[in-house]
Amino acid sequence: DHPGLTKVMESGQLPGGRPYFVMEFLVGESLQSRLKQRGRLSQKEAVAIGESLAQALSAAHKAGIIHRDLKPDNVMIVADPEISGGERTKLLDFGIAKLRQSNGSTMPGATKGDVLLGTPAYMSPEQCKGAGSVDGKTDCYALGIMLYRLVSGQLPFHAEGSGEVMALHIFQEPTPLSVRCPWVPEGLTKLVAQLLQKDKDARPSMAEVVIALDQLTTECAGVFRPLPEGTTKDLDTTDLVAEPTSG
Repeated sequence: DHPGLTKVMESGQLPGGRPYFVMEFLVGESLQSRLKQRGRLSQKEAVAIGESLAQALSAAHKAGIIHRDLKPDNVMIVADPEISGGERTKLLDFGIAKLRQSNGSTMPGATKGDVLLGTPAYMSPEQCKGAGSVDGKTDCYALGIMLYRLVSGQLPFHAEGSGEVMALHIFQEPTPLSVRCPWVPEGLTKLVAQLLQKDKDARPSMAEVVIALDQLTTECAGVFRPLPEGTTKDLDTTDLVAEPTSG
């Protein structure tokens, strides 16, 4: 029960055994839709959205739930006059979430660790490898990809095929955000670089990301600069990958 997570009002099974759940009805727009309209967002708006998502994900991580498919399509922006800015994000689609027990092991019946699941453009290196040890740091990586795209209008890694994109996540360092957007405050470029570390242990926890983004709120309240004329925007690879890993 967190204001940044879509509420499930009821769940159960139909007479024939088919499971169902009833969710709250959200009125707003997806983050993906907003990006398609604008190309990219102001630093202030990007940081506000990032912090809101980090708060919701931090709550999920404390409950032992890893989202594993964080992307603009799974974020709704809805009106909320009670908070600064008048808008709130709602995180959707925990369909491939991974459940972990307090000791860090996977709960019985949870999604298998030897299967690749996710959206290639936002998958962490360890997720691309199909590692069974995927934990909350994979959501941190995906949030880093999202912040990079929100601010720059481009994905850090882009290729024709899903396999090529995943290989880039594993082996290639991204172009620093400071190179693509030299006007972005140093604090934000450093945080994004930390989130996109190949070694998951080098990334901050989601709780630490919340604190960092809160501190960046004032620093990122600068003037919005539109994309240079002629700039092409990267497209998302939105298809889920579900295939067993090879030896």
